[in-house]
Amino acid sequence: MDDFVGPPQCTLLPLNHGGCPIAGSEVDSDETLNDFLRKRLNLRGTKLMCKVGTCGTCIVAATASDHDGYRRTYSVNSCLLTILQCQDLEITTIEGIGDRQGYHPLQRTLAEYNGTQCGYCSPGWVMNMYSSLESNDYKMTQCEIENSFGSNNCRCTGYRPILDAFKSFASDAPKPKIIDIEDLKKCNKKCDPCDKDWCFIPDRDHEVKTIHLKDDKVWYRVFGVSDIFDIWRHEHESYMLVNGNTGRGILPIPEFPKVLIDISAVEVLKTHYLDQNLVIGAGVTLTSLIDIFKKTSEHYEDFSYLDKVCEHLDLVAHVPVRNIATIGGNLMLKHRDPVFPSDVFLLLEAIGAVITIASIDGTLVATPVDFLLIDMRKKIITNIKIPPLSRHFHFVSFKVMPRSQNAIAEINGAFLYELDSNEKTVKSARIVYGGLSDDFIHASKTETFLVGKDLFQNDTLQGALIILEKEIVAEEIKAMYSPEYRKKAALGIFYKGLLSLTPSKQLNERYASGARDLRKTRPLSKGTEVYDTNPILWPLNEPMPKLEALIQCSGEAKYVDDLQTQPKEVYCAFVTAKIFSGEFENVDPSPALILPGVIAFYSAKDIPGTNSFISETVTSYQREILLSDGKITFYDQPIGIIVAETEALAARAAELVKVTYTKAQRKPLLDIRDVMTEDPSRITLFLALPAREPPGADIDKVIKGTEDIFWQYHYTMETQSCVTRPNEDGIDVFPSSQFLDMSHLVVANVLNIEQSRVNVVIPRCGGAYGSKISRSGLIATACSLVTYLLNRPCRFIMDFQANMRIIGKRTPSHFEYEVAVSSDGEIQYLNYNIYDDLGYKQGDFIGFLLVSAMRNCYNNRRWNCNIYYAFTDTTPNTYARSPGSLEAIAMTEHVFERISYELDMDPIEVRSKNLKKEEKEIYQVLETLIKDSEYYKRKEEVEKFNKKNRWIKRGFRIATMSWPGPPMVDFHISLSVYHGDGSVIVKHGGIELGQGINTKVTQAIAFVFKIPISKIKCRPCESSSIPNNFTTAASRTTQSVGFGAIKCCQIILDRLSAVRVDGVEDPTWEQLIQAAYQQGVNLQASYHVTTADQEAHRSVGAAAAEVELDILTGESQILRVDIVEDVGTSLNPEIDVGQIEGAFVMGLGYWTSEEIKFNKDTGEIQNDLATSYHIPLAKDIPIDFRIKLLRNHNEIGTLGSRCVAEPAICLSVCVAFALKAAILSSREESGFPRNQWFKNDGPYTLEANVMHSEAKVEEFLYK
Repeated sequence: MDDFVGPPQCTLLPLNHGGCPIAGSEVDSDETLNDFLRKRLNLRGTKLMCKVGTCGTCIVAATASDHDGYRRTYSVNSCLLTILQCQDLEITTIEGIGDRQGYHPLQRTLAEYNGTQCGYCSPGWVMNMYSSLESNDYKMTQCEIENSFGSNNCRCTGYRPILDAFKSFASDAPKPKIIDIEDLKKCNKKCDPCDKDWCFIPDRDHEVKTIHLKDDKVWYRVFGVSDIFDIWRHEHESYMLVNGNTGRGILPIPEFPKVLIDISAVEVLKTHYLDQNLVIGAGVTLTSLIDIFKKTSEHYEDFSYLDKVCEHLDLVAHVPVRNIATIGGNLMLKHRDPVFPSDVFLLLEAIGAVITIASIDGTLVATPVDFLLIDMRKKIITNIKIPPLSRHFHFVSFKVMPRSQNAIAEINGAFLYELDSNEKTVKSARIVYGGLSDDFIHASKTETFLVGKDLFQNDTLQGALIILEKEIVAEEIKAMYSPEYRKKAALGIFYKGLLSLTPSKQLNERYASGARDLRKTRPLSKGTEVYDTNPILWPLNEPMPKLEALIQCSGEAKYVDDLQTQPKEVYCAFVTAKIFSGEFENVDPSPALILPGVIAFYSAKDIPGTNSFISETVTSYQREILLSDGKITFYDQPIGIIVAETEALAARAAELVKVTYTKAQRKPLLDIRDVMTEDPSRITLFLALPAREPPGADIDKVIKGTEDIFWQYHYTMETQSCVTRPNEDGIDVFPSSQFLDMSHLVVANVLNIEQSRVNVVIPRCGGAYGSKISRSGLIATACSLVTYLLNRPCRFIMDFQANMRIIGKRTPSHFEYEVAVSSDGEIQYLNYNIYDDLGYKQGDFIGFLLVSAMRNCYNNRRWNCNIYYAFTDTTPNTYARSPGSLEAIAMTEHVFERISYELDMDPIEVRSKNLKKEEKEIYQVLETLIKDSEYYKRKEEVEKFNKKNRWIKRGFRIATMSWPGPPMVDFHISLSVYHGDGSVIVKHGGIELGQGINTKVTQAIAFVFKIPISKIKCRPCESSSIPNNFTTAASRTTQSVGFGAIKCCQIILDRLSAVRVDGVEDPTWEQLIQAAYQQGVNLQASYHVTTADQEAHRSVGAAAAEVELDILTGESQILRVDIVEDVGTSLNPEIDVGQIEGAFVMGLGYWTSEEIKFNKDTGEIQNDLATSYHIPLAKDIPIDFRIKLLRNHNEIGTLGSRCVAEPAICLSVCVAFALKAAILSSREESGFPRNQWFKNDGPYTLEANVMHSEAKVEEFLYK
């Protein structure tokens, strides 16, 4: 695209929703496209969360001319691109494709499929799909669509409805959406033309563009390699070559160097051609590289092996990153950090590629390994030469990663074997690894051993494995699995590679499954949902999307950070402690304060009121320090606040504050096991619940054991956020919070002002899961303090890293049990001790929530239960989805799993023997699950499969649940009817978190009033009109608020009962309301819902999961999940299904891939980026996901409903049980007793799966 002629030192950013904004000398070097869109242009539809290109909330579409001159549209992460990189890009944001003036079909379809809950991630999903369709000329298969979303995270929905929505646009969809392609391509927005004072002209002879930036950096845009050399000749400052700039998602750059050279316009770096080799420019993107490799492999036999290289490249990062990431940039990441397991480097080294490097002094050619040893200062990679390989070369590669997509390899390997004409004897071998250590790349001794050997003989295989095991060097690497696991997995993928090459006649068919790569062979997923609905009751019980769905899909729904930027607005960041225990002696903020744009530093002494973000006036809460006044109790505890003109500057300045400490001379106690061993005095008994019956006498076996489960980061797509503004007599506070009353109280307390001067408004939350009940007070008070002291608007949006380090997680639990059982599995007694890790002090204590959950659905009259709490050297832990209930139900289910193995009994039989007979619903749920899941048939099929397959094992297990819904309610509801048209406004004390509270409340009101839903609107919760509410939590708020809304309706209907409309026998709603108004009837009603209005009840359910596990790598996939849950009379079955799926998938992450890794010497969290904390993605969910809702009218629930939002997460433990079953099947073949139990602490990660399987290298055979 041609440049715009404009003021000097500027870059223009054409936006297809109108206008041509200018960026140049007024921006900092680190100002991203996302910053520019959101903060300068106030285009807030594009969101932001992780800042490393992992979460997908920031995705926009970019259009530009490719190397061949064709216009191409593709997705990009706006958080990775700096605004200065956007020269020649036409950017389309979510605002550009549709809004209430006309929604795009993608937006409408995602909403119709119930593909949005909290909605924060929805614009990113839409823009990725839009870009993919544009890029592929609107011709994509279902598999291609499903594979294209490794870039997008969603914590709410469980992904299935999103995938279903977008797969409906596939060319091979069973019932493709009948939408004209032109309608899909058409933008519904009317765009303003560019300013008439601007015009297009060609680049001025490709002159080097120089921009002196606001932060004293210099930006060069060059067009030839010689331009780079010219800059190097006269610039002697530190520099950085910039192209895709995606590397900072892997290796963050705290501050850019003085000189930045944009090489994206250097055409010679983007070329490719074929001579003897395939020559690829270093500036070719990974997306283009895949396309080039595919086309070359199809047309040239000697390059046919590149098809397999493409399969591996498809696992690198994700589509938006690959669209701008370049080969050269990826290689330079590896050069900068040799530990980085670069897949590009691995593949190039394995196939024998060479790298061309240019400098002022000339060029040189090096292998990838030699390239790592070259001093690359003032040198640039220009191209890579890919060699042709004859049919006697055999290539295979593997990337072992903790989830299906978008993850750095824990271990990767690529293997190239050259065989002689008999296709048996090895002529040469290249065995290349990544992820083991910084310098172990080639298994050279093993390569040498194999030469001249028959590759497909057991002796050769075992000999190679012995040598390989000795020569592998695996070292500790931050945030990665243990060296022991990575070494074992390295041996496993070497074996897998050979299995994949072995002729079938030379291979025992039981070993053949070991060749499968689960990451590359996953089939298309599908899902079903079964429920009853009664149209007579509609809109009550009507399956319908959330009322906010469309505005969420269009980016029109406003979250806290979407409030428009105000004049003089400031940003802040916490200064945190870098020790886990001790005291700080001195804090010197001067190195930060001297930076231009840094405004202030505040500490505890600057707080005018109470130094606490928790109000003790709220029952069961204890005071927690906002800013440390000297004592340090956990690593990254906030000790001060830096205030600056930009968010990035505040974060950078916070790291410059100098703090001196007196440090405790011991190691941190990070979990309950540490406390038990090192300092038992930190453990306190909270509650003892003795058995109500004496032990039974029919004791066949006594079983003892322990289990440990750990933290889970909430991973809300909207991090902890708050915006505060001075008002005429106090302060306006806009927190992202579940608890308006707590926010209101603590801001007033910290500022030492009356609550009447604090106005709190909560628009909605972009996900919460318990993290924004009390923890949101930390950010709200800090942000309010800054506004109060400076009298300026303040915006405090916690970045992902700080959010993960400072905010508490799911409460870890330690479980001890002794259970005596009869021969038929009936419990005779159970001694049950559960310990909760509170962190350094009691924050959100889950002990009282354990009490009713521990029994689950079983007869617990012979159970002795003790609940303890323990204090560790970590941040106070907090509520997380189904707090206490998940921990207790999971631990109880573990006991029944253990019994079933010890007695060699079916797990359903054991559970059935101990069910609480009064709880009839659980019997119906189990019967339905057994029938619908084909339980006994599939159990036999799994056993047969495992007998036939040694290296892929299957597990099939169940879990049951009776989830207690506590009546913790205290909510105000206000309902007003407008006399002009009879429309209704309702305000209530609940917060919309994505659970559909506003939709269900609206359905209830429409049902009672018998009016259309379109006449009813819910407004955000605010302290001035709806104060003193309890927190939105425990899955009871929707029921409670719905109850209160119905009461308001009944109050108004009682008043209307005496109203008569003159001359009209059967008046319309509008006529009746107008008449009531004219007769002086009060059309406003309010109701206060308390515990007197709501009774405790339970939600029951059961689930069955079938998994497939690769014993050699630890990777797994979930073949099928069946969930049956009794939801009572659902107010909205579509929303309830979405809640169940989302909760289950969140639990799936907890039991498989989500793990917090601490430095055991310092207490610092090591995996604090979205790239290293792995929630499930779209291709991690069950391949076959089946949900069935049972309808047993709940007499004590609002309109017959039951709690839905949280319970299903408790059923996800069945996946852990299924993985354990698969591991036990493998262990049996390795010589362990069939039913020998093993203890696994925490999730069933890759490492846990491999190390517990304990397969021996001697078992790695062909026959």
